[in-house]
Amino acid sequence: MVLRWPADFPEDCPPEEATPANGVYYYIVKNNPPDPADFLSLYRRNRRLAEARTRQGITTLCQTMGLSVLADIDDAIYRANRFRSIGNFIAQLVITSDAGLILYTPRGNDSYHT
Repeated sequence: MVLRWPADFPEDCPPEEATPANGVYYYIVKNNPPDPADFLSLYRRNRRLAEARTRQGITTLCQTMGLSVLADIDDAIYRANRFRSIGNFIAQLVITSDAGLILYTPRGNDSYHT
């Protein structure tokens, strides 16, 4: 299978160190059951905010175009409680290599992946 990335992805996105996705991850959503809009990247939801965070060095443009998931349920619960604006529900995702690539992109000591 050949994975194709959107035309607006920056060069070298996803990065070389990203590996085929494979595992159970958790994602904070606003709707139960989740709505397709819950799975838009930061870049697709709010391009100005994504570009601002990139300029500030908080993240990379490539990361804002990916989906941010957590490998540990406790990390997901903590983030859902701390950042209520993200959403109040946690979706469990089984992600396989058919979905693309994944990279460990921690925010401190958590299990954050993009």
